[in-house]
Amino acid sequence: MRQGWYVFFSKHRRSVAACASCALLCWSVFALAAGTHGGGAASTVGAASGVPTPSIMSAESLPPDFAGDDPEYVRDALAGHPSPGQPPSITSRVRAFLSRPFGKWEHGASAASGASRPQAQTNAQSDRTFVFVIPVSYGVRYQAKKKVLTVNVSLAAPEDPRAILLKQTVKGQSGRKLVVAPEAKAKGFVQTFDAIQLRSEGSARTTVTGRTLLPNFDHGHGNSDFAIVLICTLEPPYLTDDVEHSAPTDEEPTDITRRTSTLNGSVDAAWLIDRQDGTIVTKRLRLVK
Repeated sequence: MRQGWYVFFSKHRRSVAACASCALLCWSVFALAAGTHGGGAASTVGAASGVPTPSIMSAESLPPDFAGDDPEYVRDALAGHPSPGQPPSITSRVRAFLSRPFGKWEHGASAASGASRPQAQTNAQSDRTFVFVIPVSYGVRYQAKKKVLTVNVSLAAPEDPRAILLKQTVKGQSGRKLVVAPEAKAKGFVQTFDAIQLRSEGSARTTVTGRTLLPNFDHGHGNSDFAIVLICTLEPPYLTDDVEHSAPTDEEPTDITRRTSTLNGSVDAAWLIDRQDGTIVTKRLRLVK
């Protein structure tokens, strides 16, 4: 390996939609990956007894081109409006979760008792677990001489620094420097921003950090596709939606509509992976403010 170090990839409001406090799902990303890439993915993940989906926490590697759960699919399923291309498993998992509301086991409202109760709790926890993959382009540094990998990546959402940005799509063209405000909409300068973020109640931890000794780390070839994996558990109210519209102005001559969907929950683990080959580079990461 060449000596030195390498830096790779991280990075209003009017409430108009309901809070989806009765829904949640967990798409089995490994089952899908196994169907796409063969059965290799299942062998790298330990399955918890009685849980229909494998436990990612015990994974030693991931499938190549691992994408995790699509935040948009999760959001749409929770909102009750699955997208046409959404895997059928998501809808079925949502229906299963609706039959077992959050708090049923925590507050003893079910008929489960004795040995069956812990298993029911495990199943309920599994249903609310999601795996989100966020590509990173900066903040990952390897010091070859010291054999030390350091990670310092901010995942904060631009419009909400207390939340983690999971995905954002922008459609349409900005009219800045191209048109005056009164003519912006008529000339087609209309944009929509669709942001999906994760927020933990009482927490503003949105920066992933870590420092790990990796003597055999060999990614100096520059072809790696690094990403942060967040293993999350969603909690009530699960989903909130805010939509804001901004009319064209002299400063920003564009008709803009912003939708911000917030998934509510906690981050159970943060990893650095190389999506190209499925390598889990390190699991020793943490979230800080």
